[in-house]
Order: sequence, then C-alpha cells, then structure tokens
Amino acid sequence: MAENVNKNGLGVAGFVVALVGFLLCLIPLVRIVGAIICAIGFILALIAVFKKPRTLAIIGLLLAIAGCIIYYIKWSQFAHAAQSAIESGILNS
Repeated sequence: MAENVNKNGLGVAGFVVALVGFLLCLIPLVRIVGAIICAIGFILALIAVFKKPRTLAIIGLLLAIAGCIIYYIKWSQFAHAAQSAIESGILNS
C-alpha cells in the first residue's frame, strides 16, 4: 500500500495545542495554564516546521506567540494596577 507522505501529524498537534492555549489565554482565571499550553504548542509547532506541509505548523507557531503576548500584556496590566494600588495606599489599612 502506498503511504500518504503529505501529512504532518506533529504540525496538526502543534496547531491544536497552540489553539487551545491561545483560547485559554483569553480567559482571566486560567490564563497561566493557557500560557503553559501555548509554550508546549510552540515547541511542537517549531519542530513540525521542518517537515512538509508546513501550513498548520506555521499557524500553530503564530497562535502560540500571540497567546504568550496576550498573557504578557494582561500580566503587565495586573502588575501595574497592583503597584498603583499599593502606592496610593488602597491596600494599606
């Protein structure tokens, strides 16, 4: 039997994992889990980029990077708000 060589299972896995991580990065209480899953998806997609076809692997890389950027931006906003609250004395009793 002829085997279909136009499949990149690792690319599909990287895409799916990165997509799940990206979607979790949009939810406030599970954002850290989403960032960890994005990192795993990034690694899978990065390995899969070196195999053909590369389409889903590249999309997975972009989703993983976008998820990590969202996590970083939201964490920075939280840290800035907490620092402002401390400096203004809101948290001091």
